[in-house]
This record gives sequence, structure tokens and C-alpha cells, in this order.
Amino acid sequence: MSESALAEHKHDAPAKPAKPKKGSREELETLDDYDLVKRFTKGTVDAFEVLVLRHKRQVYNFIYKMVGKPEPADDLFQETFLRVLKNAHTYRPRAKFTTWTLQIARNVTLDYFKRENLRQHVSLDATVPGDDKPLRNLVPGNEPPSQDVLLSKELLEEVQSAIKRLPLHQQEALVLRVNEELPYAEISEIVGSPEGTVKYWVHEAVAALTRYLAKRGLT
Repeated sequence: MSESALAEHKHDAPAKPAKPKKGSREELETLDDYDLVKRFTKGTVDAFEVLVLRHKRQVYNFIYKMVGKPEPADDLFQETFLRVLKNAHTYRPRAKFTTWTLQIARNVTLDYFKRENLRQHVSLDATVPGDDKPLRNLVPGNEPPSQDVLLSKELLEEVQSAIKRLPLHQQEALVLRVNEELPYAEISEIVGSPEGTVKYWVHEAVAALTRYLAKRGLT
């Protein structure tokens, strides 16, 4: 190949994409959660916004499923990330950032119920945009059944009533396992109980719901 042809070949070769500028939104979006936290604690405000956008759906979904109403869910979501903002310097990657944030969301939600003197309420059929896994898909059985099960209004109301009767720890475990689809190990970290205990809670919750419906001839 002649020198001129070689030069022309080099000229035609596609240029390597330039690396994103450090601190740019494009560069921040390539970082993992811990690096974003470190950037934020060192003064890069946009890093926190990237974290919120990355995890807002899962965190909001958890809160909304627990309270069942958009207005308190919005407020509790904001309070959760205010606490994340305040305590970002304490985060260590021993746990996933999502796990750590859901622990905060759980505490915020429990504080809300205490303040309002309300019984814990899990929204059976509540869904948020993009979420198609309401808790009604859980019963009967240990795994969500087909979509044609539990569609009647009467049955939905009965299951909602049954879930309200479950102990708080069983309700939380159900939401995290069924709606958030988290592994038992991660749920264990969030609620601060052994993995085997969490599995037992979910099993007992499903069994209790099934018994409740069976007594009413609805299964």
C-alpha cells in the first residue's frame, strides 16, 4: 500500500469517541452508586440528582405500596431523599445503595404511621406508572398466579381486608418480595432480620391470606 493510500486509509478510519468530560452529566451517569455518593459529598450536586433519578421508581413504589395514597407517598419520598442527602457521608458499599435507601424509606414510612397514629396499610391493588405487579397477584399460593385469578371486586376487597390484618413485619416482607422482587438476602438487610425469618414471614403471610379467603369460600 502506497504512503498516500495509507494516509487516506487512516483518514477514513472512524475516530474513537471522546471520553465524557469529568463532572458532566454524561460522565456521572456512567458511575456506580458509591462513586456518585463520593462525588456528591465532595460538592458535585448533579451526582445526587443522578442517584435520585436512578432509584426513584423503586423507592417510590415501595412507599406507595405501603401507604396506598399518592399525597403521603409523595411527601414520604421527598423526606426519604432528604435523609439520604443528609446522611450520604455515612454510606459505605457494604450494602447496595438501593438497600440502604430502602432502609431509610422504611424508617420514614414507619415514622409516618406513628405520627398519624395509623394502622399499617398495604395497598393491595395500587399500582404506579410502569408497575404491573399488584399484591392481588399473590393469592392463592406461594407464587403469583395467572392474570385471570382474583379479578372480582368482591375478592379484591376481601384480600385487601385480609392484608390489613397481617402483622407489620409480614406486610413489609410481602411488598419487598412480591412488588419489589427483591431477594430474601436483601430484604433481610432492609428490615434487619435474618433471611430465614424473612422467608418464614412471607410464607406465613401467604398462608394466612389463603386461609382467610378459604373460610369465605373465595379460593
